[in-house]
Amino acid sequence: MLNALAWLTATTAASSWTVIEPPQSRVDYLCTSSVQKEWRAQVGRHGELRFAPRTGAGQGEPELVWAIGKRGRLIGNNRGLAGGSLDWLPAGGGPRQKLLDITPIGFAQYRGDIFVAAGLSHRIEGDGSIYRLRARDNGRWQIDRVLDLQEAPLGTYAREGEWTLVTAIGVTHLDLRTLQARRLHTNLNWWQLGPSSIVGHKDRWYIGARRGVVRLTPDEGGYREQWMVPSDCRSFTGDCQCAP
Repeated sequence: MLNALAWLTATTAASSWTVIEPPQSRVDYLCTSSVQKEWRAQVGRHGELRFAPRTGAGQGEPELVWAIGKRGRLIGNNRGLAGGSLDWLPAGGGPRQKLLDITPIGFAQYRGDIFVAAGLSHRIEGDGSIYRLRARDNGRWQIDRVLDLQEAPLGTYAREGEWTLVTAIGVTHLDLRTLQARRLHTNLNWWQLGPSSIVGHKDRWYIGARRGVVRLTPDEGGYREQWMVPSDCRSFTGDCQCAP
């Protein structure tokens, strides 16, 4: 276990955070999966890294909204196993139109194209897809399913034509210019953590999950995985209760 404290801005009552190595035992992963508090990793307006409790966990995600200039908004509804949809709401009071019956996770844009990541995950199994939307002059959309993923995305992070997706078993990088996907990191135990968000900050990746945040640091052609956890949950007692 490392004693270094991670500097960050946290909208939480936790007094400090500690960096630890990932668990090596099945019991520690099972205990982690039982932790009720989940965390979301974010980058603030001024580039600061933030960890905040994830609200509404287990109740489906709130609406995802993507504004298209003055034309209108794409709205994603994700109700988990209950289904979901991608809708188009034109500006000026036009009727709301259902475009796809999917469970959207995130949006990205490259040039004039809008991309939507969608899918459902069950432990290490699941399916995911990337859809591309192109606006037409007649007010309609051309929609193409451009990529099938090996597993369902659970969180996304878009930056300058690149899209990074976190899933139940790892992190995948997608180049929106070529639609080529590349695996960055794999951990088959992540499904027990419930990863739900990912951000890039100073050449590292941060994945929000149960108990804390997974940190990936570049290391010899791959990534070194460490966990950042509140100091009051650095370990577990015999009944899976957090302990300092």
